[in-house]
Amino acid sequence: MIITVFGLLFSFLTYGQADTDTIKVIAKRISNGEGSEILIAKYQVIKIVKGNITNDTIQVGYYIHNEFKNEPDTVLLTLSTYTGTLIIKDFYIFPNYNARGGIEKVKILTVDFVNWEGCERGKCKPLNFMRKSKNENLFLLIPCDGFASTVTLSKQQEISKNSDVIQKNGIMHSTCPQIFDLTKLIDGKYYAHLVTCGLGGQIEINIKTEKMNKLKI
Repeated sequence: MIITVFGLLFSFLTYGQADTDTIKVIAKRISNGEGSEILIAKYQVIKIVKGNITNDTIQVGYYIHNEFKNEPDTVLLTLSTYTGTLIIKDFYIFPNYNARGGIEKVKILTVDFVNWEGCERGKCKPLNFMRKSKNENLFLLIPCDGFASTVTLSKQQEISKNSDVIQKNGIMHSTCPQIFDLTKLIDGKYYAHLVTCGLGGQIEINIKTEKMNKLKI
């Protein structure tokens, strides 16, 4: 059976990579890649950043010579939908079957529901993030409550106009939690404002990049 699966996979390498929209997900690896020349790894999806997938658990194919060594537990995956005929369910590929190009390290800031209830009363601690580089992937996950919710990211404690808004997300409860991409933000202080039918308030976010010490000659 395994030989048959990988035989089918090789048969459609050329025809199964039509131009498709890029998919990005934050995920945790469940099992290492298995196979001969093409490995298939299994991941648990934490949050979809871009695009759509079919299940919370997915399988991803890549060439063995393009394996990502020492992969962290939680990563940001860039995927393409496999359009060929295959018996494996919920199967995707890294672009060009290159895991080293499709896997990126990521750090996630999270605020759970209980802590946000403190934010609603103005009694929650700021989120402080120290990064080594301004290119580090950084995401913020925020809880939801009620039928729908809106979260706004701003440099201002009080949002007075649309020009104060950096990012704004409005989602239904079925697609919770809310997610913000903080990767490209400059160092400084930000505020995430949550509005739902049962929960509200804001939290302070501080982002700072480490300064590299210059070598003394």
